[in-house]
Amino acid sequence: MTDQTGAVCVDGCAAGISPRTLKAELPRLRAGGVRAALVPVAALETTEVAVAALNEWWRADARPETGARVATTVEQLRAIVAGGELAAVLHFQGTMPLGNDVGMVDAFHRLGVRVMQPTYNHAGLVGDGCLEERDAGLTRFGRDVVRRLQQVGIAVDLSHAGERVCHDVLDQAQAPVIATHANARAVHDSPRNLRDEVIDRIAATGGVIGLCAFPSFVSADPAPTLDQLLDHAVHIAERVGPQHLSLGTDFIDENEDDYDYFGYDERYYPRPPWTWPTGLAWWDEVRNVGPALRSRGFSDDEVSGILGENLLRVLDVAWRTGHAG
Repeated sequence: MTDQTGAVCVDGCAAGISPRTLKAELPRLRAGGVRAALVPVAALETTEVAVAALNEWWRADARPETGARVATTVEQLRAIVAGGELAAVLHFQGTMPLGNDVGMVDAFHRLGVRVMQPTYNHAGLVGDGCLEERDAGLTRFGRDVVRRLQQVGIAVDLSHAGERVCHDVLDQAQAPVIATHANARAVHDSPRNLRDEVIDRIAATGGVIGLCAFPSFVSADPAPTLDQLLDHAVHIAERVGPQHLSLGTDFIDENEDDYDYFGYDERYYPRPPWTWPTGLAWWDEVRNVGPALRSRGFSDDEVSGILGENLLRVLDVAWRTGHAG
């Protein structure tokens, strides 16, 4: 969706979008007004598997009939959207594909990756995820990885990171830090949501927090609502300002095999099928978010920011800050 000012609607975590799902999902993305998306390409995968997944996206980019192109700059993203195609930003939900080699950060940057989480839910070579109960911070290797991500211009994403990892990353932030899909823990107490202190520090870097529709991160209700998700928006906006809000739906259709592969914890992730929020159950209902935000007191400019422009502003800075080393 673009409005009369050229504002773009961006899903900061379109988890279920891949070259293989594009044909089925593009009509629903378009119906909801979503014109650009951060598309997770890897999380727990090896280097070889991650490279193959990236190659699938570049093959799709080369075929006009797919209706999607890979964007590596905000200027390029806007041009793709203006041409009527979906702009896809390549995103890693973890650093497992790096192995134990910091130099792979540079390699993946050259392959188009522009956003990367230090950790997924559990522990890795970089540090602990949000479900790792010991909550250790970044390792020495992890500090080197975070430093290099910022140097080459890959935005650091704290979704799924442990609390100490969040603070360690923010201690060494040289560019805006983001959480593409994470809500406020003060509104709903899930370890996948962010405590106010982390929200404050992300905002202090100039970053954004993306409202996440995954049901068990919205509320304790088995069937949450869009309005309950907006309770998180109001809390974050009142605390740090609406300019630090974005949208990251996390929509994905996973089955029991996927659930076991990712090692989800049943205390925090119900087993699929999942009941997405009423009013925001899939991409075609993203069109409901703007009117709902306005009904909660957000202005038109604030709504345009939350639906995409805030994230694009931050990514532009983070990507341009790179190439310093």
